[in-house]
Amino acid sequence: MKKIAILNFKGGTGKTTTAVNLSDALALKRQNVLVVD
Repeated sequence: MKKIAILNFKGGTGKTTTAVNLSDALALKRQNVLVVD
């Protein structure tokens, strides 16, 4: 199982947007995806 972490200590840097877009792209390639924000 691969794990990808998107982090930045400063708020408002687009972490959630990046996570959602990345998970969508992986899901389109038929990868199983779990997003925890």
